[in-house]
Amino acid sequence: MNEDELIAHLPYYYERSLDVLREFGGPSVYFHIQAITEQASNFLSDRHIEMIYATLASWGMHRMGDPEETKAKMVEFSDFKQAILSHRDELGRYVFLRMDSCTMEEYNNYIEELKEIYYDLRVSISEATIVAHSKTLAHIIPNLIPPIDRQYTIRFFTQDEKDFFTEAGKYRPISLPKGIEAQFADFKKYVCRMKALFDRCNCPLFSIEKKSFNTSAPKIMDNLIMAFVKDVPKPKRR
Repeated sequence: MNEDELIAHLPYYYERSLDVLREFGGPSVYFHIQAITEQASNFLSDRHIEMIYATLASWGMHRMGDPEETKAKMVEFSDFKQAILSHRDELGRYVFLRMDSCTMEEYNNYIEELKEIYYDLRVSISEATIVAHSKTLAHIIPNLIPPIDRQYTIRFFTQDEKDFFTEAGKYRPISLPKGIEAQFADFKKYVCRMKALFDRCNCPLFSIEKKSFNTSAPKIMDNLIMAFVKDVPKPKRR
């Protein structure tokens, strides 16, 4: 299991995860830090929501071009903002909850309680919601929710590392379920597995830095998984 491999060599992957900041850099880091800063000081203010929107665009959630040709396109800002603000009070109840200070049972219950909010978010024009909605929630309640990425997170939990690549050296495709119910079930499954993985870690090793990519315990787990997947070498072409 990839989880076992990561835990067995946690200091190595943690050091590798610190390089993620330098590899991404630019707006993807800047807007992320700005969103997290605003979350702490001006929760769901206009600027907080604007910084989330900008972060998602810089993280590859929006590409210019014909919507018929690319589904990596975000909804209009007004729709994005209104969907979040319609649940302002409910989201406010989760601000001080933390992945690193609750039991697995409590965490499971918190995620289940977020179902209605997850259903109502409006982020991407695509019918796939797991990546877009998790990354949005990760900037609204960052101490509780990690971002989920198809390329890294879902690959880490669904493929053995020896199967990451095709013989041609390309990442194997990752499929996502259809329908909001199945997608929320997968969202819950993956964030709970990240919580379970965190609970196995030697936490004193970690350092949360608000001016880095390691802005919370959930984000540290995201960075560890990215480091693990990126560390697997592409096979040599035959």
